[in-house]
Amino acid sequence: MHRRVSLLFLVTFSAILFTMACGSGGSGRPATIAQPEMRAALNGTVFFGSGNTAPANIDVSVTNRATVPIVLRRIEIDSPGMGTYGLVRTSRTFRETIGAGETKSVTVFATAVTNVSNPSEPLTLRVVADFESGKDRWREISMR
Repeated sequence: MHRRVSLLFLVTFSAILFTMACGSGGSGRPATIAQPEMRAALNGTVFFGSGNTAPANIDVSVTNRATVPIVLRRIEIDSPGMGTYGLVRTSRTFRETIGAGETKSVTVFATAVTNVSNPSEPLTLRVVADFESGKDRWREISMR
């Protein structure tokens, strides 16, 4: 009986901790701020030459659809699920203010890696961007 009560207590306590941890992961985008539109594109072609790494410039444009200015704080880019080539996860810090209705573009310098001599698949990009407006901070994720 004592073992059953201890197990029940452990399960209940773990569930409470899990719920608290999930609920305290930071706030999302405030309801009063519209979701920014993000687009990412590879700028030019990636030329590996005789090696297995090459520079890859990624242009990211952000359109602020909110009625207040937002600040782009950080961008992280990678390319999940790629078979023949992809990007090494890269992040860059910004302090770019984007006015209401305005679009701004930034460039992230990344490194592409390959395991074949002539990769030809289209590049999948995942962009994770950190924003702030006033005292609110949030994160947006985009896949292309």
